[in-house]
Amino acid sequence: MTNETTPPIGPDDMEALAKAARLSLAPGRPEIVAGALTGMLESFDLLDAVDVGETAPTNSFDPRWREAK
Repeated sequence: MTNETTPPIGPDDMEALAKAARLSLAPGRPEIVAGALTGMLESFDLLDAVDVGETAPTNSFDPRWREAK
């Protein structure tokens, strides 16, 4: 885990990401979407910075099928 933060996503970066994902963005949308994506990535950085140590997960996934009662 590093203390580096994610650099902001600019409109040009957003257009390149949208093109790579084969999505089209209307004029003016890359700026809006870039701001939202930057905010989400900053939130991920905050979550990554939390030291959970050896804390076990609070839930688990049980892939076995169960009959409905």
